[in-house]
Amino acid sequence: MNQRAVRKSLALPLAALAASALALGAVPASAATAPPPSVVAAPPSSDACRLPAAVGGLGSGFPVDDQALPAVGTLKAALLLVDFEDHPASAASADEAAANLASGVEYLERVSGGRLDVTTTTSDGWVRMPEPSTAYPFERGLSYEDHVRYIGDAIAAADDTFDFSDVDVVWVTATKEAPNITYSPTTNFLDVTADGNHLTHAVTFGYDQWRWGGLVLAHESGHTLGLPDLYLFEAPPEDPGNYHAAVGGWDLMGLISGQGPEYFAWHRWQLGWLDDAQVVCAGQGRTTSARLAPVARSGEASPGQAAMVVYPLSATRAVVVENRQPVGYDEGIGTRGALVYTVDTSVPSGEGPVRVVDSTPGSSGGLDDAPFAAGSSWTEPTTGAELTFRAGPAGTLKVTVQP
Repeated sequence: MNQRAVRKSLALPLAALAASALALGAVPASAATAPPPSVVAAPPSSDACRLPAAVGGLGSGFPVDDQALPAVGTLKAALLLVDFEDHPASAASADEAAANLASGVEYLERVSGGRLDVTTTTSDGWVRMPEPSTAYPFERGLSYEDHVRYIGDAIAAADDTFDFSDVDVVWVTATKEAPNITYSPTTNFLDVTADGNHLTHAVTFGYDQWRWGGLVLAHESGHTLGLPDLYLFEAPPEDPGNYHAAVGGWDLMGLISGQGPEYFAWHRWQLGWLDDAQVVCAGQGRTTSARLAPVARSGEASPGQAAMVVYPLSATRAVVVENRQPVGYDEGIGTRGALVYTVDTSVPSGEGPVRVVDSTPGSSGGLDDAPFAAGSSWTEPTTGAELTFRAGPAGTLKVTVQP
Protein backbone atom coordinates (compact mmCIF):
# COMPACT_ATOMS: atom_id res chain seq x y z
CA MET A 1 0.00 0.00 0.00
CA ASN A 2 1.25 3.43 -0.86
CA GLN A 3 1.05 5.85 1.97
CA ARG A 4 0.46 9.56 2.21
CA ALA A 5 -2.57 9.32 4.44
CA VAL A 6 -1.97 5.66 5.03
CA ARG A 7 -4.18 2.79 3.94
CA LYS A 8 -2.57 -0.57 3.86
CA SER A 9 -2.65 -3.86 2.01
CA LEU A 10 -2.31 -7.24 3.61
CA ALA A 11 -2.34 -5.76 2.20
CA LEU A 12 7.97 -0.95 -24.60
CA PRO A 13 12.37 -2.39 -32.11
CA LEU A 14 9.31 -3.72 -33.75
CA ALA A 15 7.05 -1.59 -35.97
CA ALA A 16 3.34 -1.15 -35.41
CA LEU A 17 1.29 -4.30 -35.39
CA ALA A 18 0.99 -6.00 -38.80
CA ALA A 19 -1.79 -8.21 -40.07
CA SER A 20 0.74 -10.97 -40.75
CA ALA A 21 2.14 -10.84 -37.21
CA LEU A 22 0.32 -10.06 -33.98
CA ALA A 23 -2.97 -8.76 -35.33
CA LEU A 24 -4.53 -10.88 -38.06
CA GLY A 25 -6.54 -7.99 -39.47
CA ALA A 26 -10.05 -7.34 -40.76
CA VAL A 27 -12.21 -9.99 -42.36
CA PRO A 28 -13.40 -8.86 -45.86
CA ALA A 29 -16.99 -9.59 -46.72
CA SER A 30 -15.96 -11.18 -50.06
CA ALA A 31 -13.39 -10.81 -52.81
CA ALA A 32 -15.98 -9.02 -54.95
CA THR A 33 -17.00 -6.46 -52.35
CA ALA A 34 -13.79 -5.90 -50.44
CA PRO A 35 -12.30 -2.41 -50.95
CA PRO A 36 -8.92 -2.03 -52.62
CA PRO A 37 -6.01 -2.73 -50.22
CA SER A 38 -5.07 0.95 -50.26
CA VAL A 39 -8.26 1.88 -48.45
CA VAL A 40 -8.59 -1.05 -46.05
CA ALA A 41 -8.52 0.32 -42.53
CA ALA A 42 -5.20 -0.32 -40.81
CA PRO A 43 -5.18 -1.98 -37.41
CA PRO A 44 -5.22 0.63 -34.68
CA SER A 45 -1.81 1.38 -33.19
CA SER A 46 -1.17 0.60 -29.57
CA ASP A 47 -1.45 4.36 -28.86
CA ALA A 48 -5.22 4.05 -29.32
CA CYS A 49 -5.28 1.64 -26.38
CA ARG A 50 -2.90 3.55 -24.10
CA LEU A 51 -5.55 4.92 -21.77
CA PRO A 52 -4.48 8.20 -20.14
CA ALA A 53 -4.31 8.51 -16.39
CA ALA A 54 -7.47 10.10 -15.06
CA VAL A 55 -6.64 10.15 -11.34
CA GLY A 56 -3.69 11.51 -9.42
CA GLY A 57 -1.32 9.28 -7.51
CA LEU A 58 -1.21 5.52 -7.94
CA GLY A 59 -3.30 4.32 -10.88
CA SER A 60 -3.62 2.18 -13.99
CA GLY A 61 -3.32 4.91 -16.67
CA PHE A 62 -0.47 6.23 -18.81
CA PRO A 63 1.92 7.56 -17.81
CA VAL A 64 2.41 6.43 -14.24
CA ASP A 65 2.33 9.25 -11.73
CA ASP A 66 5.34 11.53 -11.25
CA GLN A 67 5.81 10.12 -7.76
CA ALA A 68 6.92 6.76 -9.22
CA LEU A 69 10.48 5.52 -9.44
CA PRO A 70 11.65 4.40 -12.93
CA ALA A 71 10.76 0.75 -13.58
CA VAL A 72 13.40 0.27 -16.30
CA GLY A 73 17.12 0.35 -15.53
CA THR A 74 18.76 -0.01 -12.13
CA LEU A 75 16.94 0.43 -8.85
CA LYS A 76 19.30 0.96 -5.91
CA ALA A 77 17.87 -0.14 -2.59
CA ALA A 78 19.18 0.27 0.95
CA LEU A 79 18.05 -2.56 3.22
CA LEU A 80 18.23 -1.53 6.88
CA LEU A 81 17.82 -4.30 9.45
CA VAL A 82 16.47 -2.77 12.67
CA ASP A 83 15.86 -4.03 16.19
CA PHE A 84 14.77 -2.44 19.46
CA GLU A 85 15.80 -2.31 23.10
CA ASP A 86 12.63 -4.22 24.03
CA HIS A 87 13.09 -6.70 21.16
CA PRO A 88 16.80 -7.20 20.45
CA ALA A 89 17.74 -9.45 17.52
CA SER A 90 20.40 -12.11 17.55
CA ALA A 91 23.31 -11.38 15.22
CA ALA A 92 22.77 -14.68 13.43
CA SER A 93 19.22 -13.70 12.43
CA ALA A 94 20.43 -10.89 10.13
CA ASP A 95 21.09 -13.35 7.31
CA GLU A 96 17.66 -14.89 7.77
CA ALA A 97 15.95 -11.50 7.57
CA ALA A 98 17.79 -10.52 4.37
CA ALA A 99 17.21 -13.92 2.76
CA ASN A 100 13.50 -13.79 3.56
CA LEU A 101 13.10 -10.80 1.23
CA ALA A 102 15.53 -11.89 -1.49
CA SER A 103 12.88 -13.70 -3.54
CA GLY A 104 11.06 -10.38 -3.95
CA VAL A 105 14.04 -8.95 -5.82
CA GLU A 106 14.11 -12.08 -7.98
CA TYR A 107 10.38 -11.61 -8.67
CA LEU A 108 10.82 -8.03 -9.89
CA GLU A 109 13.73 -8.93 -12.15
CA ARG A 110 11.96 -11.98 -13.62
CA VAL A 111 8.57 -10.36 -14.17
CA SER A 112 10.22 -7.31 -15.77
CA GLY A 113 11.92 -9.62 -18.27
CA GLY A 114 15.27 -8.32 -17.03
CA ARG A 115 14.39 -4.69 -17.74
CA LEU A 116 14.62 -3.82 -14.04
CA ASP A 117 17.85 -4.59 -12.21
CA VAL A 118 17.63 -4.30 -8.44
CA THR A 119 20.83 -3.82 -6.47
CA THR A 120 20.58 -4.09 -2.70
CA THR A 121 23.05 -2.85 -0.09
CA THR A 122 22.31 -4.23 3.37
CA SER A 123 23.26 -2.68 6.69
CA ASP A 124 26.14 -4.31 8.52
CA GLY A 125 24.07 -6.26 11.01
CA TRP A 126 21.23 -4.95 13.12
CA VAL A 127 20.69 -1.23 13.63
CA ARG A 128 19.26 -0.30 17.02
CA MET A 129 16.27 2.02 16.83
CA PRO A 130 16.27 4.99 19.26
CA GLU A 131 12.91 4.05 20.79
CA PRO A 132 11.32 0.78 21.86
CA SER A 133 9.08 -0.98 19.34
CA THR A 134 5.99 0.05 21.28
CA ALA A 135 6.72 3.71 20.51
CA TYR A 136 5.76 3.09 16.88
CA PRO A 137 1.99 2.48 16.69
CA PHE A 138 1.77 -0.14 13.93
CA GLU A 139 -1.87 -0.89 14.35
CA ARG A 140 -4.27 -0.56 11.43
CA GLY A 141 -4.49 3.14 10.58
CA LEU A 142 -0.84 3.99 11.25
CA SER A 143 -0.51 7.68 10.34
CA TYR A 144 1.78 9.01 7.63
CA GLU A 145 3.57 11.05 10.28
CA ASP A 146 4.27 8.01 12.46
CA HIS A 147 5.46 6.01 9.48
CA VAL A 148 7.95 8.64 8.27
CA ARG A 149 9.13 9.08 11.85
CA TYR A 150 9.88 5.35 11.98
CA ILE A 151 11.73 5.45 8.63
CA GLY A 152 13.56 8.63 9.61
CA ASP A 153 14.68 7.11 12.91
CA ALA A 154 16.04 4.06 11.08
CA ILE A 155 17.96 6.21 8.58
CA ALA A 156 19.40 8.39 11.35
CA ALA A 157 20.41 5.35 13.40
CA ALA A 158 22.21 3.80 10.41
CA ASP A 159 23.74 6.98 9.00
CA ASP A 160 27.08 6.73 10.80
CA THR A 161 27.89 3.41 9.13
CA PHE A 162 25.74 3.45 5.98
CA ASP A 163 26.23 5.57 2.82
CA PHE A 164 22.89 6.85 1.52
CA SER A 165 24.39 9.08 -1.19
CA ASP A 166 23.39 6.77 -4.07
CA VAL A 167 20.11 5.23 -2.91
CA ASP A 168 16.73 5.28 -4.68
CA VAL A 169 14.58 3.52 -2.10
CA VAL A 170 15.00 2.64 1.57
CA TRP A 171 13.73 -0.69 2.85
CA VAL A 172 13.47 -1.05 6.63
CA THR A 173 12.87 -4.52 7.98
CA ALA A 174 12.22 -5.15 11.65
CA THR A 175 13.49 -8.12 13.59
CA LYS A 176 11.23 -11.15 13.76
CA GLU A 177 11.34 -10.69 17.54
CA ALA A 178 9.11 -7.57 17.27
CA PRO A 179 5.67 -8.86 16.20
CA ASN A 180 4.00 -5.55 17.06
CA ILE A 181 5.67 -4.05 13.95
CA THR A 182 2.84 -5.77 12.22
CA TYR A 183 2.57 -4.84 8.54
CA SER A 184 4.37 -3.27 5.58
CA PRO A 185 3.35 0.20 4.37
CA THR A 186 4.99 2.19 1.55
CA THR A 187 5.56 5.92 1.23
CA ASN A 188 6.59 7.78 -1.92
CA PHE A 189 6.75 11.06 0.01
CA LEU A 190 9.47 10.48 2.60
CA ASP A 191 11.32 13.84 2.42
CA VAL A 192 14.46 12.86 4.37
CA THR A 193 18.00 13.88 3.40
CA ALA A 194 21.00 11.70 4.26
CA ASP A 195 24.56 11.97 2.90
CA GLY A 196 23.36 14.75 0.63
CA ASN A 197 20.69 12.56 -0.98
CA HIS A 198 17.03 13.56 -0.82
CA LEU A 199 15.24 10.28 -0.06
CA THR A 200 11.60 10.12 -1.12
CA HIS A 201 10.69 6.43 -1.34
CA ALA A 202 10.65 3.91 1.50
CA VAL A 203 9.01 0.67 2.55
CA THR A 204 8.64 -0.78 6.03
CA PHE A 205 8.62 -4.57 6.25
CA GLY A 206 6.74 -5.73 9.30
CA TYR A 207 5.84 -9.10 10.69
CA ASP A 208 3.71 -10.01 7.65
CA GLN A 209 6.94 -10.56 5.69
CA TRP A 210 7.47 -13.72 7.69
CA ARG A 211 4.18 -15.04 6.33
CA TRP A 212 4.55 -14.00 2.68
CA GLY A 213 8.31 -13.63 2.29
CA GLY A 214 9.59 -11.74 -0.75
CA LEU A 215 6.12 -11.30 -2.26
CA VAL A 216 5.58 -8.52 0.27
CA LEU A 217 8.66 -6.73 -1.11
CA ALA A 218 7.43 -7.22 -4.69
CA HIS A 219 3.95 -5.91 -3.84
CA GLU A 220 5.17 -2.85 -1.98
CA SER A 221 7.79 -2.15 -4.67
CA GLY A 222 4.91 -2.08 -7.15
CA HIS A 223 3.67 0.99 -5.31
CA THR A 224 7.06 2.72 -5.49
CA LEU A 225 6.90 2.09 -9.29
CA GLY A 226 3.42 3.63 -9.47
CA LEU A 227 1.00 0.69 -9.35
CA PRO A 228 -2.27 0.85 -7.38
CA ASP A 229 -3.73 -1.52 -4.84
CA LEU A 230 -6.12 -3.90 -6.59
CA TYR A 231 -7.79 -5.22 -3.45
CA LEU A 232 -10.71 -3.11 -2.26
CA PHE A 233 -10.37 -0.73 0.66
CA GLU A 234 -14.08 -1.29 1.30
CA ALA A 235 -15.78 -4.61 0.59
CA PRO A 236 -18.89 -4.47 -1.62
CA PRO A 237 -22.17 -4.26 0.32
CA GLU A 238 -23.48 -7.34 -1.48
CA ASP A 239 -20.40 -9.36 -0.48
CA PRO A 240 -19.34 -8.17 2.99
CA GLY A 241 -15.81 -9.04 3.96
CA ASN A 242 -14.66 -9.86 0.41
CA TYR A 243 -11.94 -7.26 -0.07
CA HIS A 244 -10.67 -9.24 -3.08
CA ALA A 245 -13.89 -9.17 -5.09
CA ALA A 246 -12.28 -7.10 -7.90
CA VAL A 247 -9.35 -9.25 -9.05
CA GLY A 248 -9.09 -12.09 -6.58
CA GLY A 249 -5.63 -13.64 -6.59
CA TRP A 250 -4.78 -12.87 -10.25
CA ASP A 251 -2.28 -10.07 -9.61
CA LEU A 252 0.24 -9.47 -6.85
CA MET A 253 -1.12 -5.96 -6.33
CA GLY A 254 -4.32 -7.63 -5.13
CA LEU A 255 -4.18 -10.73 -2.96
CA ILE A 256 -0.53 -11.36 -2.08
CA SER A 257 -1.22 -14.96 -1.18
CA GLY A 258 -3.29 -15.57 -4.34
CA GLN A 259 -2.74 -18.52 -6.65
CA GLY A 260 -1.70 -16.39 -9.65
CA PRO A 261 0.65 -13.66 -8.38
CA GLU A 262 1.99 -12.54 -11.76
CA TYR A 263 1.56 -8.85 -12.60
CA PHE A 264 -1.21 -8.25 -15.14
CA ALA A 265 0.00 -7.69 -18.72
CA TRP A 266 -1.60 -4.25 -18.55
CA HIS A 267 0.58 -3.19 -15.63
CA ARG A 268 3.69 -4.69 -17.26
CA TRP A 269 2.93 -2.43 -20.26
CA GLN A 270 2.48 0.55 -17.96
CA LEU A 271 5.89 -0.05 -16.41
CA GLY A 272 7.70 -0.50 -19.74
CA TRP A 273 8.17 -4.25 -19.32
CA LEU A 274 6.20 -5.01 -22.51
CA ASP A 275 6.84 -3.51 -25.96
CA ASP A 276 4.05 -1.78 -27.85
CA ALA A 277 4.34 -4.54 -30.49
CA GLN A 278 3.15 -7.03 -27.87
CA VAL A 279 -0.15 -5.18 -27.50
CA VAL A 280 -2.94 -5.91 -29.99
CA CYS A 281 -5.35 -2.98 -30.06
CA ALA A 282 -8.79 -4.00 -31.30
CA GLY A 283 -10.79 -1.41 -33.24
CA GLN A 284 -14.48 -0.83 -32.77
CA GLY A 285 -15.37 -1.48 -36.44
CA ARG A 286 -13.23 -4.48 -37.34
CA THR A 287 -12.60 -8.08 -36.43
CA THR A 288 -9.27 -8.53 -34.71
CA SER A 289 -7.44 -11.73 -33.84
CA ALA A 290 -4.19 -12.38 -31.98
CA ARG A 291 -2.19 -15.29 -30.64
CA LEU A 292 -1.22 -14.71 -27.02
CA ALA A 293 1.74 -16.18 -25.17
CA PRO A 294 1.26 -16.92 -21.47
CA VAL A 295 1.75 -13.77 -19.46
CA ALA A 296 4.52 -15.39 -17.44
CA ARG A 297 6.47 -15.89 -20.70
CA SER A 298 5.76 -12.48 -22.22
CA GLY A 299 9.40 -11.45 -21.81
CA GLU A 300 10.50 -14.34 -24.01
CA ALA A 301 7.55 -14.55 -26.42
CA SER A 302 8.28 -15.67 -29.98
CA PRO A 303 7.63 -13.36 -32.98
CA GLY A 304 3.95 -13.41 -33.84
CA GLN A 305 2.91 -13.80 -30.22
CA ALA A 306 1.39 -10.95 -28.27
CA ALA A 307 0.91 -10.48 -24.55
CA MET A 308 -2.61 -9.08 -24.55
CA VAL A 309 -5.56 -7.86 -26.58
CA VAL A 310 -7.03 -4.49 -25.61
CA TYR A 311 -10.53 -3.43 -26.69
CA PRO A 312 -11.19 0.25 -25.75
CA LEU A 313 -14.66 1.08 -24.55
CA SER A 314 -14.17 4.79 -23.79
CA ALA A 315 -11.44 7.34 -23.14
CA THR A 316 -10.72 5.74 -19.78
CA ARG A 317 -12.08 2.18 -20.03
CA ALA A 318 -11.00 -0.93 -21.89
CA VAL A 319 -11.42 -4.68 -21.89
CA VAL A 320 -8.14 -6.60 -21.70
CA VAL A 321 -7.57 -10.27 -22.48
CA GLU A 322 -4.43 -12.14 -21.46
CA ASN A 323 -3.39 -15.78 -21.38
CA ARG A 324 -2.86 -17.38 -17.98
CA GLN A 325 -1.18 -20.80 -17.90
CA PRO A 326 0.44 -22.73 -15.02
CA VAL A 327 3.98 -21.47 -15.66
CA GLY A 328 6.23 -19.00 -13.83
CA TYR A 329 4.59 -17.48 -10.79
CA ASP A 330 1.28 -18.82 -12.12
CA GLU A 331 2.36 -22.43 -11.65
CA GLY A 332 -0.20 -22.94 -8.89
CA ILE A 333 -3.31 -21.78 -10.73
CA GLY A 334 -6.14 -24.26 -10.87
CA THR A 335 -7.86 -22.90 -13.99
CA ARG A 336 -6.03 -21.87 -17.18
CA GLY A 337 -7.26 -19.90 -20.18
CA ALA A 338 -8.27 -16.38 -21.20
CA LEU A 339 -8.34 -14.00 -18.28
CA VAL A 340 -10.64 -11.10 -19.16
CA TYR A 341 -10.69 -7.91 -17.14
CA THR A 342 -11.69 -4.28 -17.42
CA VAL A 343 -9.36 -1.35 -16.74
CA ASP A 344 -10.78 2.02 -15.74
CA THR A 345 -8.12 4.71 -15.34
CA SER A 346 -10.59 7.06 -13.66
CA VAL A 347 -10.87 4.76 -10.65
CA PRO A 348 -8.40 5.31 -7.78
CA SER A 349 -6.24 2.78 -6.01
CA GLY A 350 -8.25 0.55 -3.71
CA GLU A 351 -11.58 1.22 -5.43
CA GLY A 352 -11.29 -1.34 -8.24
CA PRO A 353 -9.38 0.24 -11.18
CA VAL A 354 -9.13 -3.32 -12.54
CA ARG A 355 -11.94 -5.86 -12.34
CA VAL A 356 -11.75 -9.47 -13.48
CA VAL A 357 -14.68 -10.91 -15.47
CA ASP A 358 -15.77 -14.17 -13.90
CA SER A 359 -16.50 -16.92 -16.44
CA THR A 360 -18.25 -18.92 -13.70
CA PRO A 361 -20.19 -16.42 -11.58
CA GLY A 362 -21.55 -17.89 -8.40
CA SER A 363 -19.12 -20.81 -8.31
CA SER A 364 -17.59 -21.93 -5.05
CA GLY A 365 -14.14 -21.00 -6.41
CA GLY A 366 -14.88 -17.28 -6.46
CA LEU A 367 -12.50 -15.71 -8.99
CA ASP A 368 -10.02 -18.59 -8.82
CA ASP A 369 -11.82 -20.21 -11.78
CA ALA A 370 -12.47 -16.91 -13.62
CA PRO A 371 -10.49 -17.62 -16.87
CA PHE A 372 -12.48 -18.56 -19.98
CA ALA A 373 -11.59 -21.99 -21.33
CA ALA A 374 -10.45 -22.54 -24.92
CA GLY A 375 -13.54 -23.08 -27.06
CA SER A 376 -15.67 -20.63 -25.10
CA SER A 377 -16.73 -17.04 -25.75
CA TRP A 378 -17.91 -13.92 -23.93
CA THR A 379 -20.04 -10.98 -25.04
CA GLU A 380 -19.03 -7.53 -23.81
CA PRO A 381 -22.31 -6.18 -22.39
CA THR A 382 -22.07 -2.49 -23.35
CA THR A 383 -21.03 -2.91 -27.02
CA GLY A 384 -22.20 -6.40 -27.87
CA ALA A 385 -18.72 -7.35 -29.10
CA GLU A 386 -18.09 -11.10 -29.03
CA LEU A 387 -14.75 -12.38 -27.80
CA THR A 388 -13.87 -15.99 -28.63
CA PHE A 389 -10.99 -18.06 -27.31
CA ARG A 390 -9.25 -21.02 -28.98
CA ALA A 391 -6.27 -23.11 -27.94
CA GLY A 392 -2.97 -22.69 -29.82
CA PRO A 393 0.33 -24.59 -29.78
CA ALA A 394 2.70 -24.57 -26.80
CA GLY A 395 0.20 -23.05 -24.39
CA THR A 396 -0.71 -20.11 -26.63
CA LEU A 397 -4.26 -18.86 -26.97
CA LYS A 398 -6.00 -17.36 -30.02
CA VAL A 399 -8.32 -14.48 -29.15
CA THR A 400 -10.76 -12.97 -31.65
CA VAL A 401 -12.77 -9.80 -31.08
CA GLN A 402 -15.86 -9.49 -33.32
CA PRO A 403 -17.57 -6.09 -32.86
